[in-house]
Amino acid sequence: MENAIARKLGPPVINQVEIESVLLTRLASVGQKSYAEHMGISESTASRRKAEGHFSSMAKELAFLGIQAAPPEAVLVSREYLASVETLADIGLKAERARPGPLGWD
Repeated sequence: MENAIARKLGPPVINQVEIESVLLTRLASVGQKSYAEHMGISESTASRRKAEGHFSSMAKELAFLGIQAAPPEAVLVSREYLASVETLADIGLKAERARPGPLGWD
């Protein structure tokens, strides 16, 4: 395809460090006190979990299991949906390139 959107949608690369970053960012966002209350633990236990690598271990497990972590502001779509949107974008770009004369908004 000429000038097509060329992107391979292979399996996702699940990165333990990125997962841990999402977990720690969310912990900071909700606060250790709130986290501790929700989990039924003391605030010092929550702090110790963070210091002792609890979230790193959790991230390692999630990465091994092939589970991605995403912040709540992220929009998650299936690979098939993304491929469909890319196909539609490619069709639209081809139609614009084939259009005779100047573009209507020029």
